This record gives sequence, structure tokens and C-alpha cells, in this order.
Amino acid sequence: MLAVEFLVFSTLSVAWCHSDILVSVPQTLNTTNGLCLMIPCLFTVPKEKEEMLDNSTVLTWRRGSLWTIYDTAHFNATHRQLEPLTEVVGDLQKKNCTSVMRNLNSLHSDRYFFRLQTKHFIWTETKAVLITVSVSMPEPTVMVPVLKEGEQVNLTCTVPAPCPSHSPNVTWVPALGGNITRETRLNADGTLSLFDILQFVPSFHHHELKVSCVSINPLHREDKPLLSRKTIILHVQYPPKKTWISLTGWVRLGNNLTLMCLSNANPPASHRWFRQWAGKEEELGITAQVISFTATHENSGEYICEAQNLLGGMNSTKLLIDLPGHE
Repeated sequence: MLAVEFLVFSTLSVAWCHSDILVSVPQTLNTTNGLCLMIPCLFTVPKEKEEMLDNSTVLTWRRGSLWTIYDTAHFNATHRQLEPLTEVVGDLQKKNCTSVMRNLNSLHSDRYFFRLQTKHFIWTETKAVLITVSVSMPEPTVMVPVLKEGEQVNLTCTVPAPCPSHSPNVTWVPALGGNITRETRLNADGTLSLFDILQFVPSFHHHELKVSCVSINPLHREDKPLLSRKTIILHVQYPPKKTWISLTGWVRLGNNLTLMCLSNANPPASHRWFRQWAGKEEELGITAQVISFTATHENSGEYICEAQNLLGGMNSTKLLIDLPGHE
């Protein structure tokens, strides 16, 4: 049985007024073949008509495609079979008209009109709810915050839950070794969504990793898969890792030498160069990733590059440029 407490929603997507009755329902609703569909619905009547909402009150949802033959001699049992099996789960005497359509298929896609009937009056809404029944599941939505190495974050996957009694199963691939929590939340229009929250601590190993949120229909079978996925690529910010110097050229007097500072960092690192010789260290005043110079006695020494971004810095190991005759 559906939890009717979910049906007390404060704001609906649209409210239509006709005469002295006000009906509040979403403009559009979507579900998947074989599942049910909850129609969030509230209505109001004038105070003087509230006492007319007794046990005889009946709510039906009329199909737009059959609109012209309702209440005529042409409407028969065959037409009746075209209407989805519908149960009113709200309390009409409390003006809650929330309903559930069951065992839907794509042939049930149509515009549906609210019709209220009591011993005292009959009223049909002239604005419809557009219901679409799809053969495929909707793609999940994934929210990704800024990812920084070492800082715990939540990845949130949101999936519509049009049929509360058969909510989709949601899984993360890979699960990243994190903790997963699930909760059902009420949307502003009275519909429900399933939130699957993956909590983990990113590291630089997760950078550019593909992660998928997979929504699996409860009617899924191996021979007839019914699932949908949303794949994202993680972009993790982290300080420089594995900083080293690459040397191009033969260390010999008069030759051209090129040093390149290499590091693994996101965002990319900026660079500074240092040289140690005769027990002293000097900053070369060069901020480029690559430096070039001619091999001379004066350029001998141990070279160090520093890679740095907003998250931290790292020095390379020393690269010795040793030319004969240098003191």
C-alpha cells in the first residue's frame, strides 16, 4: 500500500480553476512500461459544498482519446478496457484525489481529465494531465561537486520514482569504496524521486575515472534488460605528484642542454628552478617548465625544479650537471 503521507505536498506545478472547484496536479507525468504511476492530486471546493463529499463521491480519470464518446451509446466494454486500472489512494472527503494507475503500457499514453461525481453534482476538469508511458527508463541525473584530494564529498544520483511501490534499484559502478545512502524525496509538484548518495574521499587515482549511476527497473530480467545509466568522468584536483627533471642533450662543454620539469598535477603546476653549487643555492628566476642553456663550467651544479599549484607544491630530485674543470 502506498504511503499516503507522501501525498501531502505544499506546492504543485500548476493549478487550474474552473467555476468554483480548484484542482492541483502536475502538467505532465512519465513512467515505464509495466509499472504503475502515482498522480499527485489535491482539490478544493467551496465550504458550502464540502458536505457533499460523502462516501458516494467517485473520482475517475477520463482519456482524451475517448473524450467524444464518453456518456454516449457508442461507449462500450471494449472502450472501457482501454482505460488503465486506476485506484484512488487519497481521501476524497479530505479533498485528496491522489490516484495510482497500474500495469501501464505505451498504449496508455494519453491526456487524462479529472472527473468528480457525487450524488449532488458531476464536474469534469477541462485541462488535462499528459501521461507518457515509455518503453525505456529515464536517464538518471548525477550531481558532482568540486572534487579535491582528501576532502570527503557526495556524488548524488537522482532517479524519478513514478511508482512508489516499485521503486528502481540504483547502483554505482564502481562504488569507489564509499558509503551509500538512499532516500525518497518529495518534489515540488508532488511526485517522488529516489536519491542515491555516494560518499567517498577522492584521491589523484580517481582523476579521469569513469563512474556510472545505473537505474534498474524492478521488472528487469537478464533476457530482457530494462535499465538506464548516466556516466560521468571525475575531475579531481590535487597537488603535484612525482615531480622530476628530464634532460635532453649530451653533457659536454659547448653542447646545448634542455631541462624539462615534469609533474602530475591538477590543475597544472607552475614551475620555479634552483641550482645548488659550492654549498650555495640560488633561484634562477625562471618560471617556465623548460629551460635551455649551453653547457659551461659556470652552469655546473645540481638542478632542482619546484612544481606548485593552489593545492600544494613538490620539489624534484636533484639533477647533477657536472662539467670537468668546475670548482
